[in-house]
Amino acid sequence: MLNKTVFFRATTKADSLPKSAAEVIFSGRSNVGKSSVINALCLQKNLARTSKTPGRTRSINVYSVSMRKWIIDLPGYGFAKVNPREKELWKDMMEECIIKRKSNKAVYIIVDAFVGPTELDFDMAEWLKRYSILFKIVANKCDKVPRDVPENEIRSKAAECFGTDKSNVFAVSAKKRNGFDKLRIDVLKFLNS
Repeated sequence: MLNKTVFFRATTKADSLPKSAAEVIFSGRSNVGKSSVINALCLQKNLARTSKTPGRTRSINVYSVSMRKWIIDLPGYGFAKVNPREKELWKDMMEECIIKRKSNKAVYIIVDAFVGPTELDFDMAEWLKRYSILFKIVANKCDKVPRDVPENEIRSKAAECFGTDKSNVFAVSAKKRNGFDKLRIDVLKFLNS
């Protein structure tokens, strides 16, 4: 089902989007690989545009999985080379998309498994908790973690850091396309709930 996902719309105004039945929102700091994770999740190469330049996603990009069931890619947070006015616009976009729009949603915060979560990632999780928004963690770039560190340990540490259950943490490598089976099942389960 996810392999049939298509680009639906790009917008800077979340309130211009029609009402969805369910949506999963991918969020994370710039250069963490959100677009690559979406491509690997959907078993496609070029669904979401990827770039080596951080901060390339500058709009809310919406992908249609099926009728009114969406995957949403938000601009990355924490990109230093963007002017303050644009950063404020991105913040407003995120708030409008996640908080103000009333929809059945889950947010997947993508963190760098090698670097570890940043203060901005923790801020995002706290912000979502404050508004009682369901969130889960996707630890990307697991291929960079030393091989003697088991996936279970990565998931346990991330769960502890974010104060969530280990079942809400997914360890993946978008580059190697590893670890996506559980995430795929979780996303589809939410979209079909």
